[in-house]
Amino acid sequence: MNKKAILFIIAGIWIAIAVFLIISKEQILSEGKVVLLETVPVDPRDMLRGDYVVLNYKISNINLNGVRSELNNYNIGQYVMVNLEQEGKFWQPKAVGITNLPQTGVNIRGKIKDCGGISLRLEYGIESYFVPEGKGNLIADYLRRGSGKEVGVEVSVGNRGDAIIKRILIDDIPVKFN
Repeated sequence: MNKKAILFIIAGIWIAIAVFLIISKEQILSEGKVVLLETVPVDPRDMLRGDYVVLNYKISNINLNGVRSELNNYNIGQYVMVNLEQEGKFWQPKAVGITNLPQTGVNIRGKIKDCGGISLRLEYGIESYFVPEGKGNLIADYLRRGSGKEVGVEVSVGNRGDAIIKRILIDDIPVKFN
């Protein structure tokens, strides 16, 4: 086999991988269960990573006294599923575990970043939201304490618990970047 054929095969494999990743993300966006998550304030500035907003969610800090848990021990770096049920307009954690979660509500997958005693700190892969250049302050200003604005994030959750941000809402109005 010549070098040109090998190059085309390698390029074809990379293109197939890219197409698969795009299709899987689009499938979650179109077929996933949509939940609205409540944010909490965080410092959103980082000059090295470009224009994006750091999002922190109330569901990221779970008090294990308030939810059903199937595990006795949690380890940093471990993936767990969190069962969310709607309370008012936002979704809240009701159970944490690996298997045997309730089939009601939505199960979202998170990675343990910190665990201590009766609390877990989780990341869901939806903590950064990239925005058009120069528009990061629009959302960041509302995320600061005392803004009086309620920031929610509409998230689509796939069957395996993978989450993708659909849009950000400020006082129930979708943010548009023109």
